[in-house]
Amino acid sequence: MTGNTPHIVGLGNALVDVVASVEQAVIDRHGLSTGGMHLVDAAAAHHLFEEVGPGVRQSGGSVANSIAHLADAGVAGTYLGKVADDDLGRIFRDEMVAMGIAAPVAVADGGDPGTGRCVVLVTPDGERTMSTHLGAAVEIRPAEVRAAMPEAFDILFIEGYLWDAPQGAAVIEAAAGMAKSAGARIALTPSDVGCVDRNREAMLGFIDAFVDILIGNHVEVGALAGQTETGAAMDWALGKVAIAAVTEHEKGALVADSSGRHHVEAAPIKRVVDTTGAGDAYASGFLAGIAQGRPIAEAGRMGADLAATVLVHYGARDGAAARAIALPAA
Repeated sequence: MTGNTPHIVGLGNALVDVVASVEQAVIDRHGLSTGGMHLVDAAAAHHLFEEVGPGVRQSGGSVANSIAHLADAGVAGTYLGKVADDDLGRIFRDEMVAMGIAAPVAVADGGDPGTGRCVVLVTPDGERTMSTHLGAAVEIRPAEVRAAMPEAFDILFIEGYLWDAPQGAAVIEAAAGMAKSAGARIALTPSDVGCVDRNREAMLGFIDAFVDILIGNHVEVGALAGQTETGAAMDWALGKVAIAAVTEHEKGALVADSSGRHHVEAAPIKRVVDTTGAGDAYASGFLAGIAQGRPIAEAGRMGADLAATVLVHYGARDGAAARAIALPAA
């Protein structure tokens, strides 16, 4: 542990989320798969944005959401990513700083391709479908990560989505090398099954070489493992890493380390409003517990409790994160 307060560094695609409530017809009209994350070009992103309107905007990105929630868990956080010098980029930086998160994000020159944005379409059943234009996020370079990485920290948390960037693999390996030199553990989320499909061999090689902690849902980890059953996916994970959490929505999660395997029930909630960011929040609570040296089952419970807080409202953040959202509809 670095000092008295654990410190977690997140590395990922810096995005601004635009969350909008829509009917299924909107998703169908744009050729999107319900519940998935779709990478789109600037033109497609613009057309969808024009249709759904401004929505609720907040700084986002998978690991950025996880790092933002650390403000509510007594853990220090730093986020590394890349934005453009535009309004959305300023929103991202200002919100992270307002939450007490160090955010030495790199800034791209000029306004093109602009800060990455993710339009999150939420249907009446609470399911979310994401249409993402990565923009400046994919321009991050290894040298920028090396320049911004703190000297001392406990866990580096990396999102699988980074492999979709042209220099993503090089960025990930540069960060991982620095983490190992600092004596930090490395945690990975596969991000989603599509990301696994696109980058499976790269992820598997990285897991074998660097990863200490694996966090993902049963579909993502199952895709990596070539398994469809949650227990089998966990068996595979424990053959690769020291600590693992495999979530299964309302069925709870399996968490495990050298002390054993535990099933942690999902926290009860009255009604799911929006699943956006629930996995990100789970990862935040779980990693906070691990960084604080808590037993694995307690860390799993921290993840479940934090995930429940974001299921009952639109958007990926709550607590200190939600309080920092101060962007009016444009």
